[in-house]
Amino acid sequence: MLAGLLYFLPFGLFILVAADVYITFAARKRSYRRVDEIPQADFGLVLDTAKYVENTRMLNRYYHYRIEAAVELWRRGKVKAFIVRGSGINHCPSETVCMQNDLCAAGVPETVIWQDTAGLRTLDSIIRCAGRFPESSFCIVSQPFHNQRALVQAKACGIEAWAYNAGMVGMKTGWKTHARERAARLRLWYDLVMKTAPIYSLEAVPIAKAANRKGFQTA
Repeated sequence: MLAGLLYFLPFGLFILVAADVYITFAARKRSYRRVDEIPQADFGLVLDTAKYVENTRMLNRYYHYRIEAAVELWRRGKVKAFIVRGSGINHCPSETVCMQNDLCAAGVPETVIWQDTAGLRTLDSIIRCAGRFPESSFCIVSQPFHNQRALVQAKACGIEAWAYNAGMVGMKTGWKTHARERAARLRLWYDLVMKTAPIYSLEAVPIAKAANRKGFQTA
């Protein structure tokens, strides 16, 4: 049995590295670091992360940098509206409400912000956005490694999308996130091949506009 595991170990490592390298290179031409180079998009899709580090009141730097990037896109006229995506179902504090509140505090009108409270995974949100806004273009906002995976998913779903890279968090602080990303890149291929559906359909949980500050959607 041990011999069998040793035999398949190089193959498993090859698959892991190949998935990682392919996604990195497939997305490189549609990922932007300079806001002035980004085409204008109909929506900025801000991918979720918790506002605070788990079990603390310490601000999550991944979150902070994504909000900063989204606000910069708005101020430079690169997006017409936002979709904030995250867990707003049985999640306290609601990730989407936190993002909406912080965007509004930075000057983004509440009326141009949509909440996808059932964007529990990146793939879920991409599919749901494609279904809700099939003719729209999207500028995805997250860290580079997350944007790369999201762009591959968007292409598979036929979405016109590019990405603006938010600031990175150092490996010392964010190593757990980077480790999870390796597994997520493998899962991506399974989901695309199997045509995995979102956990919640648009009919069950719509992408709603202008939720109030307590998180109850006004639709």
